[in-house]
Amino acid sequence: MDWRGWPAERSRQSGRAAKRRPSVTNHPAYSPPSLRDAAGSTLPSGDRPPLPMIDGPTVPSMPAVGASTLPLTRVADQVTPAISVCIAVRDRPELLVKSIQSVLAGSFDDFELIVVDDGSAVPAQDGLAEAGLLADRRIRLVRQQPTGISAARNAALRVARGRFITVLDSDDELAPDGLARMQEFIARTGARWVYTDYEEIVGGSAKVIRLPSYPDARRMLRSVLTRPRLPFKHSGMTIDRELLLQLGGYDEQMSIKVDVELVLRALSNGVHLRRLDEPIVRFHRHSGSISRRRIAGLVAWRKMIKMYSRPRVPGLALAVVTVRAVSEIGKWLVTALGR
Repeated sequence: MDWRGWPAERSRQSGRAAKRRPSVTNHPAYSPPSLRDAAGSTLPSGDRPPLPMIDGPTVPSMPAVGASTLPLTRVADQVTPAISVCIAVRDRPELLVKSIQSVLAGSFDDFELIVVDDGSAVPAQDGLAEAGLLADRRIRLVRQQPTGISAARNAALRVARGRFITVLDSDDELAPDGLARMQEFIARTGARWVYTDYEEIVGGSAKVIRLPSYPDARRMLRSVLTRPRLPFKHSGMTIDRELLLQLGGYDEQMSIKVDVELVLRALSNGVHLRRLDEPIVRFHRHSGSISRRRIAGLVAWRKMIKMYSRPRVPGLALAVVTVRAVSEIGKWLVTALGR
C-alpha cells in the first residue's frame, strides 16, 4: 500500500498527537483478560487474569472521531454486525473505490465497512460520492488530519462494532465469497485470529501465494523473525475485535512494519494465529508500496528483533538481525532487477 509522506509527518506530529487523543485501552469495550492459563490452555473470558504484556508498545492514543464521521450514524443502524471491514487510506481514490466495491459485491451481507481517510489531498468522500457509494448505509466514513497508518487503523478499531475486524488495504480487493468463507472458517474452528492465502497481482500476471501453517504461537514467532518472506499477509487478516483491544491496538510509535509488530506482540502473548488455506484477497504489488522502504524497514526490524526474539544464546539476536538484513537486501535486489 502507498502511505506516501507518513513517516516524516509522524515524527513531526507524534508529540502533540499523543497528547490530544485518548488511549485505545480506554475504549468502552476494553477489558484486559489473559488468553491462557499456566498450562497453556485457553481460559474462558470470565476467568482470565490480566494480560501479561511482553514489552508491550506504548499505544498512547487514538484519533478523535466525531462529527466528521460520514454518513452520520443513524439510531436504526446500531446493530452489531458479524464483521467490520476496515480500510485505512491516504489518496489513491480510484483504487479505494475498487476495493470498496469488491466488499459490497460479496455474497456475505452481515458486515459494516469502515473507511478512515487519513488526510487525503482529495477527500475520500469525493471519490465515494462520484462513484455513488455514499448512500450505502453499510459504509461509515471517517476523515481525520494526517496522523499515520497506526493511528488510522486504531481510529477504525475505535468506531468498529463487529465482533471481528477484517483488515483490507485500500488498493486490495476481496474475493466475492471471501467474507463468507472467513465466517464459515471461524464458526467451524472457533479461531479468534485468522490469516489467509492470497492472490498476488504484478503487472498483468497473477499467482496464488500459499502460506505456511503453524501448530503454536512460538513456532510462528520464530518464523516471522527469520523467514525471508513473511508467513502471513495483513490485508485479509481477520481478528476478534475484543482480542485486538486487549492487545492494545496498533503501536503508534511505529511508522512502518506496524502489521509485523502487531503480529509479533500477539504471538509473544501466546495467541495462536490460524490459517485459512484459501485466497480471499487480491494483493496488488506496486512500486509505491510502503514495504519497499528497505532502510526504514531494517531499522524497524532491528527494534522488533531486540524486543521479541529474547534469545537464550549470546549473540543470537545479532545473527537474527543479520539474517533479516540479508533477506531485505535480497528482496530489494530482486525488485531492482524487475523480477
